[in-house]
Amino acid sequence: MQVDIKDINGVTREIGVVVEPERVDAAYQKYLGKAAKELEVPGFRKGKAPLGMVQKLHSDRIRDYFEKNFVDDIFNDVAREHDIHFLLYPEVKELNWNPGEEMTLKFEIEHEPQVEIAQVSGLEVPYRPLQLEQETLKFILELTREHATVVDVETAADGDQLSLELNFAIGNKQHTETVNMYAGDEYPQRSLTALTGKSVGDKLEAELTGRQLKLLCSDAQLKLSDDESYSCQLEVNQIGRYSVPALDDEFAKDMDFADLEEMKAKVADDLRLKVEHRNYEGENSAIIFKLFSDNKFSLPPRTMRYILDEQTQDLNPKHRELLSNYYLQNIIQEMTTLYILKALKKQMEPELSDEMFEQYIEHLAILEDMTPAAFKDSYPSRVTGDEVRESALNYNILRKIASDSTFVEPPAEPELEAETETESQEEKA
Repeated sequence: MQVDIKDINGVTREIGVVVEPERVDAAYQKYLGKAAKELEVPGFRKGKAPLGMVQKLHSDRIRDYFEKNFVDDIFNDVAREHDIHFLLYPEVKELNWNPGEEMTLKFEIEHEPQVEIAQVSGLEVPYRPLQLEQETLKFILELTREHATVVDVETAADGDQLSLELNFAIGNKQHTETVNMYAGDEYPQRSLTALTGKSVGDKLEAELTGRQLKLLCSDAQLKLSDDESYSCQLEVNQIGRYSVPALDDEFAKDMDFADLEEMKAKVADDLRLKVEHRNYEGENSAIIFKLFSDNKFSLPPRTMRYILDEQTQDLNPKHRELLSNYYLQNIIQEMTTLYILKALKKQMEPELSDEMFEQYIEHLAILEDMTPAAFKDSYPSRVTGDEVRESALNYNILRKIASDSTFVEPPAEPELEAETETESQEEKA
């Protein structure tokens, strides 16, 4: 058996195999004999028909199943003999064979990238840390939103939520449903600028895309084309407006503080340690990004597509397309992190001490606003087993690199200029 292995890129290999006629024919005859015992031929008891007649009646079926099984056996032999490691099972790109002749095969496999980290100490890492003052203000503003009330109004302003009766036709069938939309343009796919200024009882015509209607309607079985426009009739039933309390001394008193300054000081004290540890997480992520930027490598596209399909197959069809890019970005981030950490472990050969493990548990507890003891009691499965020890080791590797790195202000992102050519828009996307 002749084997030719060549790299296509950093994560893909092509494996060419030529199998001698004697081996293929022997395997085929053995498979044919096995198939003859299982297949039925009119006029003969099962397994008693002559091989020639079985082959004549079922030749295509027998050949198809034989090739699938034999190709699997050949690849497994090649993988063992040449110590080939791969991610997904190989894709058969070429198969040529006629009885009595050699079989030529061409496989394509994906494997993990070979990652080489040139420098791990003295890094200059772009990272903008969270500021305690800003996080305090965000926390308090979130409190005001949590204590917001919804009041009915007669006329819609930008950002108001409207309950609408929606009517549109799919073919000759009319569809009616109560939906919620927002006035203005703040929420993509769910906003409509024409709703601004409308009052309860007003009616209007609007062109909505199939993608918008899928998001708005509860019926997931609607046969709608995403990019096609549909003429819709809307009637305003109700208009709701969020009324958020002002961020002032009165609100602070409602929250049992003397005034707003005292509230800010107390919240800042409570958040200080958590913000510090959230910055640890941010620094670790920034280090991963820096190492990838300095030591670029490819990711296996077919494997990523397979993982994406697995993760999105159970999603509602009307949400799958919209969420696929979000899932794909997570997959890219997780795979990049996985391969960089794997390379770091190989290069640094770290060992996880009990003290390092406890520091990691304390870190997790602080992020959850708990003591380490309470965290262990609340999440026993998160503090036992090999997986948490692996995560603890990863965390300490990155903290060690962080201790010897300088974190600098990231460069300002350039403002995007308007593009008129489709190609330029696609390149930016």
